[in-house]
Amino acid sequence: MKKLIVIGVLCFSANSHALTQKIEVLGMVCAFCAQGIEKSFESVKNVKAVFVNLEDYFVAIESNDENGIDENFIRTVITESGYDVKKIEVVSESVSEIKRKYESK
Repeated sequence: MKKLIVIGVLCFSANSHALTQKIEVLGMVCAFCAQGIEKSFESVKNVKAVFVNLEDYFVAIESNDENGIDENFIRTVITESGYDVKKIEVVSESVSEIKRKYESK
């Protein structure tokens, strides 16, 4: 029982230090380009997870720490892919939670 409690605390602690940013992207409709955006962010050292949602025009990026990914870098990657960033916000959900929510629709 003690082992389960310790494991639970460690999992919660590890997840509480991550930061998820949700980026609203204007005009993103191409699956090929969305895949390129996803790969660009996955190659960044501090990125833990990425989810691109074409239907709702957003990208969710979870970092490995509480600092997140530099917003100027995010804007550069997305604008160089041919899109515009409407808004960047920090959200409380992890990328896996966001992905589950949108894939179950």
